[in-house]
Amino acid sequence: MQPNGWGFLRETRQAAIKAGIDKDTGLHRTGMEDYLAVIFLEIPPSEWFHDKTIERSSRRIRPDYRCERLKLMIEFDGVQHYQKPERIKADVENQRLYEELGYKVVRIPYFIQLSNDVVRQMFGRVISEPLFDDRIPSMGIKEGNTPAYCCPAGLKRMAKEFHCYPSQYQTNLEALIAADDEYLGTVV
Repeated sequence: MQPNGWGFLRETRQAAIKAGIDKDTGLHRTGMEDYLAVIFLEIPPSEWFHDKTIERSSRRIRPDYRCERLKLMIEFDGVQHYQKPERIKADVENQRLYEELGYKVVRIPYFIQLSNDVVRQMFGRVISEPLFDDRIPSMGIKEGNTPAYCCPAGLKRMAKEFHCYPSQYQTNLEALIAADDEYLGTVV
């Protein structure tokens, strides 16, 4: 377990509990609402809408989290967002719609954890409390979330996103090389 109590990000506290302990690291999960409470101290939980349809949209889409005061949408992109080209295309279309409606959109890939550095990059927030330790790998063979499980479009998307967070790329690369599995530990 990580000494400061922060675990791998999941969409909600309930999903974090359901997912249980990570098979590769033994680390627990933490729901997005727990991270939001620390990142945005000034926004009460009642102002975060989770999985609610956007009224002004011509399509029926429900972002993971939305805050009207901040004009911010947060999408947690699990491994399935890297496995199917149709899902990747839908993510691009939804993001375009959110932005047309005036929202800033933050997409959080499943393999990027909310460390202090990532929070600063994604949200422009400096948090004094130590958050997730980005030296802990978030990809593992036992969890079935390595690049080997992605489609070509998902690999391209993953490479682009890892480019933004090089320390987490390095951590995951080292962990996958150490796993020494030529089929499941495939690296980007």
